[in-house]
Amino acid sequence: MPLSRQQLVTAGIENFFKKLNAHDLDGVMAGISQDCEMRIPSSNFTYTGWTALRDHLEDFITSFPVINFRDFVAVADPQENRLAVRFNISLTDDEGEETHMSNCNFFEVGEDGKLNDILIFASAPLSKGFEVGSST
Repeated sequence: MPLSRQQLVTAGIENFFKKLNAHDLDGVMAGISQDCEMRIPSSNFTYTGWTALRDHLEDFITSFPVINFRDFVAVADPQENRLAVRFNISLTDDEGEETHMSNCNFFEVGEDGKLNDILIFASAPLSKGFEVGSST
């Protein structure tokens, strides 16, 4: 059953990006399916399944006390339950080093509103906060 545009935007922006900004790991994970896969081809990272994603996102939140996803431009495809989001992100690590990127995420969303697949195109290679949980 197709989700509405608003349901898709809520799944990607409200339940993923904004909960990461708030360091709400439990809230983020509540919106991710058990068999979700996240891929970041530019850095050769793949996280398969809920546990690997939780491990990764916990490390990400811990590595970056300041996470600021913002400036969202979303394109929804309700017939296929897909969402593309272009955004800017600023990360500040625990040593005060800042990273600024302009990225794009592609989400596939289940009928239950949970993320089933996440493909991330990052404008810079990633390492700190991304190694944990990756199978590659």
